Amino acid sequence: MERNIVEELGSLALATRLKNLSERLAKDVAQVYKESAFDFEPRWFTLIYALKGGEELAVTELSAMLKQTHPAVNQVANVLVERGLIDERKDKEDQRRRLLKLSPKGKQMVSRMDELWQKIRAANDELLIESEGDLLSNMDKVESALNEKSMYDRVTSKL
Repeated sequence: MERNIVEELGSLALATRLKNLSERLAKDVAQVYKESAFDFEPRWFTLIYALKGGEELAVTELSAMLKQTHPAVNQVANVLVERGLIDERKDKEDQRRRLLKLSPKGKQMVSRMDELWQKIRAANDELLIESEGDLLSNMDKVESALNEKSMYDRVTSKL
């Protein structure tokens, strides 16, 4: 039997296991997008979905809504602007603010992808049921605990 170091490490490899799980899920969904003839990457999903309602939102607002860094949102936004899926403009009152909204091409793509997203949701729900745990609730609890005390603070308090 092949040795599984990550499993052996248990909680010491928590971040690695979460990253591996995330990459595995994203890879499979990327393949679904490709086979469904959508030129779309999983990492774009939350930003596109946040703009789905037609609102024009600032990068700072999106960053807060998505719980992602400002640079991370900007990086994805740059790709989506290049692809013509979102439009951008500077706020007239504050030129530093970058405002984003779905482009007509983006709106069309979202309407075509909506059915596929519902199937992905159903598959995710099925997976979560099969895991016999409440992964999403537990993730919420872990995220809340980290909001109260960062992993950095937790480790350094033990040094």
